[in-house]
Amino acid sequence: MQRKAYPLIFLAIGMFCAGTEKACAQAEDAAIQVSVRAISFLKPSLAGTVTAVIIYEPGDAESDKQARAIERSLATSRGTGPISLKAKRVPATSLDQLAGAKVAFVTRGTNYRQIAAASSSRSILTIGFDPACARAGHCVLTVTSRPKVQIIVSRAAATAARLRFSSSFLMLIKEI
Repeated sequence: MQRKAYPLIFLAIGMFCAGTEKACAQAEDAAIQVSVRAISFLKPSLAGTVTAVIIYEPGDAESDKQARAIERSLATSRGTGPISLKAKRVPATSLDQLAGAKVAFVTRGTNYRQIAAASSSRSILTIGFDPACARAGHCVLTVTSRPKVQIIVSRAAATAARLRFSSSFLMLIKEI
C-alpha cells in the first residue's frame, strides 16, 4: 500500500514546484514593473521613446532567462507618463552597443563592474535585480520583490553616472 502513495507524493511535489515557479515569475515581473516606474523619478525627467538596453551574458542560462523576462515585461508595459521604453538586447561582451541608451537592465551573471565602467560615463541608469550590484556601487538602482518590494539606490553609482532622483522618491527608498 505504501508503493501507491509515491505517485501522489511526486504529483504533490510537482504541483508545488510549478506553483512556486509561477510565483517566482510573477515576483520577477513585479520587480521589473517597479523598476520601470522608478525611471520616472529621474531628474531631469526622461520623455518620449527611450532606449532601454538589456545586458545579458551570452551562454548563461539564468542571464538569458532573465533577459527574456525583462523583454516580455517591457513589451506589455505602457511605460510611465511621457516615457515609452524601447527594449534592445546587448551582450555583455559588446558594451560598445550602449551608445544612445538611457536605461540599462543588468541581468544576473554579468560582470557588474565592467558594465558600470561602460555605462557611468554615458550617464545610463543601470537597473539590476541583485542587491549586491548596488551595494558594490556598480548598479545605480536595484529592485527586489521577495519577500517584499525593496528599492536600493547606490549613491556612489548615481554620482558616477551624474544621475539624480527626485527628493520624494529618495524618501521612499533605501539609499546606500
